[in-house]
Amino acid sequence: MGKTITKMPSPFFSWPVIPQSLRMVLAIGVPVLVTAWVLWRQLSSLPSEAWVVDVQPIFLISVLALAPLNWGLETFKWAALMPKESLSRRCREVLYGTAWSLIGPLRLGAAIGRVSAVQKQHRSHALHAFAVSSVSQWWCTITAAAVALCAVGFYTLSLVVFGICAVSISLYFQRGLKVWDWVKTFQAAENWQLARRMALGTRKRALNLSIARYLVMLTQFILALQAFGHLAHGSATERLMDQSSGSALTWGLTSLAPVPMLGDLGLREAAALLALPAPNPEDVTAILCATLSLWVINLILPATAGLLWHGSVLRAKH
Repeated sequence: MGKTITKMPSPFFSWPVIPQSLRMVLAIGVPVLVTAWVLWRQLSSLPSEAWVVDVQPIFLISVLALAPLNWGLETFKWAALMPKESLSRRCREVLYGTAWSLIGPLRLGAAIGRVSAVQKQHRSHALHAFAVSSVSQWWCTITAAAVALCAVGFYTLSLVVFGICAVSISLYFQRGLKVWDWVKTFQAAENWQLARRMALGTRKRALNLSIARYLVMLTQFILALQAFGHLAHGSATERLMDQSSGSALTWGLTSLAPVPMLGDLGLREAAALLALPAPNPEDVTAILCATLSLWVINLILPATAGLLWHGSVLRAKH
């Protein structure tokens, strides 16, 4: 006879039971309200002349030129995790998942899109691969946010986030097993459990590609800010430090939102206005223009390409 395994409660504390309907209201309503409040507070006091934008095309062209490298690295990562098909097919799956990520709730859109584009016999493996891809990219996001918190003087908070990073990377590389036994009692640890079923060497390659991709995205954000004249009157060194730390904090804040809709549209702008310095009204406009430009270049264009490409393949099959 098989043994019945009873899931033991956490020995330290237990989460309060929240009704499902209330959880959905909180998950959607709180980010939307916070976003609306931040945007209204920042934009309502802007003078009309602040909306006159002086664009430097060379920086914007550079952002656009880096977009294929951004999604190319994500494609290489996906191909390393799913090695049994051609690189072009993996690229199509990544871009199709990007289209789904714009509308999918609870960050499941990209997973649904990618997995549905994979051949049926490989979809179970694709779930594990997506978990590795997501966890490794998330670790880059929170680690960079911890560095940025330290750079702007929030030392205590940065130590807390660094602690989370240390525990996370230990779990990613199958260390700290006693801690893992406690962490996997939480429902939110589902992606980690899926990720740990992939080979350790594969996870290392995925992490290296995630780091490279994060650096490309950070460069894109800085170039976009430069394109619209953010902190144009400051020194180059201080401007680069402020923009680097602010960009990292922006992504750190958006990673906390449980339900991004339309690729974090609005939420990312609000987070950027909180994280990036804006001593002049023109800097507020520059931040908004930069984040919206990134949204179009890094999400809308790849998503459109993914929909058209995947649609043409399906039509060809029929």
